Amino acid sequence: MRAAWLGAAMLTAACGGSGTPAVDRPNVLLVTIDTLRADHLSCYGYERPTSPHLDALAAEGWRCTHVQSPRAKTTPAIASLLSGLYPHDHGVRDLSGPLRAPVPLLQEVLGRAGYRTAGLVGNFVLTDARSGLARGFDHWEDTLPDLRGVPPHAAPQRTASSLTDGALTWLAEPSDRPWFLWLHYMDPHGAYEPPAEHRSFEGGPPVLLPLESELPASTLHHYRIAEYDVPADARTPEGRVDTEVVRARYDGEIHYADAELGRLLDHLRETGVLEHTLVVVTADHGESLGEHRYWYEHGVYAYQATCRVPLIVRPPAALRATPGVRAGDLSLVDVAPTVLELVGLPPRLGGEEDRAGSLRGRSRAGLLLRDESAGPPVFSEKVERAELDGAVQIKAVRIGDWKLIRRYAHRPERNPGEGRELVALSDELYDLESDPAEAHDLSQSPPAGAPVAELRAALLDFAAADVHFAELADILQQRREALERDDAEALRTLKALGY
Repeated sequence: MRAAWLGAAMLTAACGGSGTPAVDRPNVLLVTIDTLRADHLSCYGYERPTSPHLDALAAEGWRCTHVQSPRAKTTPAIASLLSGLYPHDHGVRDLSGPLRAPVPLLQEVLGRAGYRTAGLVGNFVLTDARSGLARGFDHWEDTLPDLRGVPPHAAPQRTASSLTDGALTWLAEPSDRPWFLWLHYMDPHGAYEPPAEHRSFEGGPPVLLPLESELPASTLHHYRIAEYDVPADARTPEGRVDTEVVRARYDGEIHYADAELGRLLDHLRETGVLEHTLVVVTADHGESLGEHRYWYEHGVYAYQATCRVPLIVRPPAALRATPGVRAGDLSLVDVAPTVLELVGLPPRLGGEEDRAGSLRGRSRAGLLLRDESAGPPVFSEKVERAELDGAVQIKAVRIGDWKLIRRYAHRPERNPGEGRELVALSDELYDLESDPAEAHDLSQSPPAGAPVAELRAALLDFAAADVHFAELADILQQRREALERDDAEALRTLKALGY
């Protein structure tokens, strides 16, 4: 049953109120943890205790199991999270340029409803000059004092302990208004170098990363290792990579971010603030740790290793909600409308009216509060530098445990100047319940129960909504060339981060 403040707030909105509300609203803590795989959290079934504080948070709220990032790159994914739009609508398709479209953002909507707002980020690509996401925050911090990034160019970042310190400092400022605080922890992103006290998962027998010659040939998946993310001591005297060392370091980074988030949550609990706070924890994307011959990076594909993300939501006490696991489909584009409904505001960010069949985010508060699992399909894409094997774009759709991935290539121009066209190059179909690693493509012989027609129709709608679909690869290549020409230092830093 929803609290009285929720119903009163909705009445205020229905009557046209847009200023500071007359009712109290809960605080909102939104936490994104960079490069965090859901299946490496102990509350999601991982064998290592990587996330004790998130485990405790999940036990008090909702742990969502079917959550998709629209893009396994930080800025497009976070822009989708804060805008409720897929990348083709908000316009951030890669890391070469900030959000420029005048789309409403979650912090702006909450600010107009009387919230004081703050954003603190630890990733270079989310600095306002690179992302354009500071709009609407009363307080914004994107200073990056720590040089613990990827060698040899040591990309600047802000580590978890510093980010938590900054959050506690801002929270100490006196105010009688509810607050919205967004924190973006960087640490699980490579390089995997957690503080010494979080390296408790190391010491197991070595497991060597296979050589390309030891694997069967593949036309879909090139052999890729992000060498810059491999710690020096993860290499054997013969130069092979011990995957267990790398995995343990990645898990240690998760444990570090979890501990620092736990320090913040403990403070909120001890001061009595947590009971009046809606807490939402998710990630921008995951990380490929060997799936599809791809190690220690993300962004090349639209598989679950990089596009499945965790989502843990702990409601304020006033909602009197029943905690549990939620298996309905969710996308990061659904988070902002869901937050708005849970705090008693209309679950829309505003802007132009939704067109018929819109693919924009929708509130999934019903899924959380009442376990209403039915929802629209969720989508992911990979859009730039996908030229290998002739593919220039990848689009993916998931409905429940079924997922369809389609690669597109340019059709050769028949006559000069007639324009470029994309055609389907290949399809892949996966049953994620029985094959979560997406190792067995069923597209050539779909099982009888597979919703193939529904998946194909949804994917066609997703592709049709992308008005720059055919020329996007060229547009992004031109942006990258412009960045190399105009800001070579920024491009070096992006490359150091694996972008």
